[in-house]
Amino acid sequence: MPDLRGAWAGTWGGTPLTLVILEQRDAEPVDGVTIGSWQVLGRNLPGVAGILSVKIRNEMVSVNVQGRLGISNGRLTLVLEPATVNGGWISLTRLEENRLAGTGTAQMSWEPQGPVELIRRAPGPAANPPA
Repeated sequence: MPDLRGAWAGTWGGTPLTLVILEQRDAEPVDGVTIGSWQVLGRNLPGVAGILSVKIRNEMVSVNVQGRLGISNGRLTLVLEPATVNGGWISLTRLEENRLAGTGTAQMSWEPQGPVELIRRAPGPAANPPA
């Protein structure tokens, strides 16, 4: 799986959106039976964790997100689920190395709906300190 960690910026239904993927894991349980923290039956998929910020009612709102990575129609696909009581999801396909596109839905009428486009931001100078 390619490394998707870093900052991504774009739009969700025409609304400004930022996704920062802080962590990427090789495999995590997505279904099945667990006892405590041990998975007994089920499957594992690579996953991500991060922070999603979107403009709602003229202010930026940030939420934690969890995501699963997989392959759909021969392309890398990322499904994000915000950790909110309202629910919702965003499904993205990797079109190019630094470009994701897809669609998203939220449960509340005032939240963004529809097409999502994200471009990876180039890391700043702090990411590559001088030797």
